[in-house]
Amino acid sequence: MRLHHAALIALLIAPVLATAQENLGKYEDRIAVEDVMARYVWAVDSLDAEGYVAVFTEDAVIDSNGNFSRGHQEIRNIVTNLIKRRDDLKAKGLPTSNLYHVISSVRITFPKANEALHQSYWQTVRRDKDGRMIAAAMGRSEDRLVKRNGKWLIQSRKLTVFTD
Repeated sequence: MRLHHAALIALLIAPVLATAQENLGKYEDRIAVEDVMARYVWAVDSLDAEGYVAVFTEDAVIDSNGNFSRGHQEIRNIVTNLIKRRDDLKAKGLPTSNLYHVISSVRITFPKANEALHQSYWQTVRRDKDGRMIAAAMGRSEDRLVKRNGKWLIQSRKLTVFTD
């Protein structure tokens, strides 16, 4: 009798476990998504405009609290504008305020084949006028990635900056 109940329970929960495992994705895909997101952060923090654009699809969209950047050129402009701001501040003898991202509480799921959802909290830190590292901003992000020609790329990025 107990064996019968155990078999019945196993049959009932097997689809749930299979779905949960499927949503976690394959190990190789998870690592590749983590790598894309790490390259994104390193590129923006090091002001590497070409490296930054390289992690996005050509039709990608970034929504930063309702401010949209669409396509490679507008996305490249995010970094080139940061470079211009840095150079302008440097020319005036002011601190450059370089930003450094800290990412936490990462969650990666795979809602469909060749699609990934990367969610995380982030904060940026920078040096203040006295040279101390301070928090510049905090928020959360939701990135939708797609696998095209065997390569994972960011298709959309939604940034919510905490204002409270």
